[in-house]
Amino acid sequence: MGMTPHTLRSRSLLKATGAACALALLTFAAGCGDDEKTDSADTTVAVTSTSAEITFVGQWARTSPAMASMGAAYVTITSPIDDKLLGVSADAGIAATVEVHEMYMMEGETDSTMEMGSETTMAMGSDTTMGTGSGEMGMRPVESIDLPAGVAVELKPGGYHIMFIDLVKPLEVGTTIALTLTFEKAGEITIEVPVLDEAP
Repeated sequence: MGMTPHTLRSRSLLKATGAACALALLTFAAGCGDDEKTDSADTTVAVTSTSAEITFVGQWARTSPAMASMGAAYVTITSPIDDKLLGVSADAGIAATVEVHEMYMMEGETDSTMEMGSETTMAMGSDTTMGTGSGEMGMRPVESIDLPAGVAVELKPGGYHIMFIDLVKPLEVGTTIALTLTFEKAGEITIEVPVLDEAP
């Protein structure tokens, strides 16, 4: 069966259109391939700069007696890179001041001893020993806590801890506190901290 000029023109047009479409598709695919490589490289750089995420385990805040003006929170922090915990903050509706503190052995009564008082003892709980055979325990704020890469650093009763000073209201079981921790390299990270009677 013979081909009419119209049929030949249609077939030639289809071939030309198909070739053009194929060329456009290859060009688009090549362009997308370049974008994907760029995105992949960008992602790798981003991951390298943050070096993965800091992990938080066992966070909790101790419930406080109705008349207590101080409270405490604890958490175990693991950073994948060498970093430092520089500070912590919370909503002003929780406490007037939030600081990172440490317990330490002191050699005699100072202003720190007086600050501990019965309210702090109650807020810190029975896990913290206020007096020992060789001296008394004091408490003081710290500028930073070193976080060696891959090492779990505990903020716990009797050691480093987060201190709430001048509580606005008692810390009650069943409530949750949002704490923003500031790190030297990781920046600010907010975690949810449940209020409990004892460690989880």
